[in-house]
Amino acid sequence: MTHGEVPRRQRPALVVFTQTTLLLESLATFFAMLVTWGLGRASVVDVSTGAVWVAGSALAAAFAFASGRANTRWGRILGWVLHIPLVAGGLWVPAIAFVGLMFLGLYALGVRLGARIDKERAQHAAGDGVQGGTT
Repeated sequence: MTHGEVPRRQRPALVVFTQTTLLLESLATFFAMLVTWGLGRASVVDVSTGAVWVAGSALAAAFAFASGRANTRWGRILGWVLHIPLVAGGLWVPAIAFVGLMFLGLYALGVRLGARIDKERAQHAAGDGVQGGTT
């Protein structure tokens, strides 16, 4: 760091974890859409090609949008809500429900650990952190 340069504020862990998870879910939703479309074309599942493209693209875009808004409370709530249609995709392709549930677990873990890390950072910044290993 050069003289006079102000250090960048560290981004909250809660935001980093939720944004990353939601963005990865957007990509996973896109690939799930492609799998469902391919299975539909092969007549393995009975789905409308147009419905798959519209619903899959909309859900992938919604996850990307929620990722961009994860720094707000309503953006994180939207992230929770978007897991419902993702898991419901398992009605057509059961593997999609599995992937959705795995991402739901990662999202919950990110929210919990991110909040804990941010709380500990705030305590440390306030001087309340554990110092020197004494009790």
